[in-house]
Amino acid sequence: MELAFGAVTASQAAPAEGAIELLTALLAVALVVALVAGRLRFPYTLALAIVGLALGLTGLLPAIELQPDVVLFIFLPALLFEGAWNIETPALRANWLIILLLAVPGLLIAVLIAALALHFGAGFPLLEAVLLSTIISPTDPIAVIALLRQLGLSSRLRVIIEGESLFNDGVGAVAFTITLSILLTLLQPGGAVAASQAGAIALQSLWLLVGGPLIGLGLGFLVTRALRYIEDRLIETAATFITAYGAYLIAELIHTSGLLAVVMAGLMLGSYGRRVGISDSARKAVENVWDFISYVVTSLLFLLLGVQIGDSLTAQALAPTLWATLGVVVGRTVIVYGALLPYNAIARWYRQRRPGAARGRPIPVPGTWRPLVVLSGLRGALSIALALSLPVTLPDRDLITSVVYGVVLITLVGQGIGLRVLLPRWPGLHDGHDGQPGRPAEHGSGAISKPSTQAP
Repeated sequence: MELAFGAVTASQAAPAEGAIELLTALLAVALVVALVAGRLRFPYTLALAIVGLALGLTGLLPAIELQPDVVLFIFLPALLFEGAWNIETPALRANWLIILLLAVPGLLIAVLIAALALHFGAGFPLLEAVLLSTIISPTDPIAVIALLRQLGLSSRLRVIIEGESLFNDGVGAVAFTITLSILLTLLQPGGAVAASQAGAIALQSLWLLVGGPLIGLGLGFLVTRALRYIEDRLIETAATFITAYGAYLIAELIHTSGLLAVVMAGLMLGSYGRRVGISDSARKAVENVWDFISYVVTSLLFLLLGVQIGDSLTAQALAPTLWATLGVVVGRTVIVYGALLPYNAIARWYRQRRPGAARGRPIPVPGTWRPLVVLSGLRGALSIALALSLPVTLPDRDLITSVVYGVVLITLVGQGIGLRVLLPRWPGLHDGHDGQPGRPAEHGSGAISKPSTQAP
């Protein structure tokens, strides 16, 4: 006999109760890990992933299958919006060129290098190798950023690493979508990419890269203008939440990049919206709410990533995983040194030609930062989500997924621990030693008063 609770029967409510119990247990584990990691000055997110891995390997938790829609729609928009909201926009503008070089052409070069390693080393068919490399090339430096903040190290280095990640997540997702579309077309009987299809794919690529940012900027601007006439911190906070997920939904609905839309919406609200649209009384409330959302989402995400990896590792994928890891590390090294060397040359040339110019002038990146920027290329949530979203009919899907798990594990744990050891001892990582004087002004400075909405 089933007992009804409103419109939900007891049998339907039981799985929901189990999910709530599991969620509560995971958050409790995250709280304990946070306390221990804080005392040890160990990266919190890295500690979560290691604990999750141990739980997955030992089977102490019930079987958990991380769904790609949960990561792409629930976790990533929250993390990307919070990152874009909190990033120091003056420093982002000052370092836009190096971030652009790393996030767009740099990512595409890294994809090519990793694909060559997978094709010639691991024996993947060329297009499958490209598809796998688009999954494992985007970076996820949440652990690195948290460690830089925890140790009080250079804000400029944080902005460069975080800015690159915000944008290359969207570019990587676009590259994955296009490559998967081509591969599925070729796998059909008599499949071939005709000239008309090639043109459509090119237009789709352009729309994915341009449409998402336009949606995010437009929505962020409209919400900002609307918020100027509202003096209610709860409504204003809810408006930022709706903007984050609304930008993603609208972009996906019109078949463009939801991740890029979220990033641009966060940048618009975090800079222009914070100064012009959000009231003084609401600004701190919005920051606190998004800090809490980011904490909860990050805690659950890294625990679940560890559990998923622990449940899914296979010995069969060991050799391809090593080739894939070699490809991403070599690719990361090439793009970092390949981008920073010409960038620094441009910065020095510009300084010689216009020695009095300050605003908008590119600033050389210290050479001692290059190895750290290479090591900051950890892989994480986006790679797992893209791998899980692969269609079940795709050849070698299970092998591709296992390789992705392995690369995420090696980079997250290996490079993460390496950075924890190196960062406190690395020279030139404090503000004032990065070629950029002082710290950018806080977001709250220069806020514009809102027009009164009350009748005279």
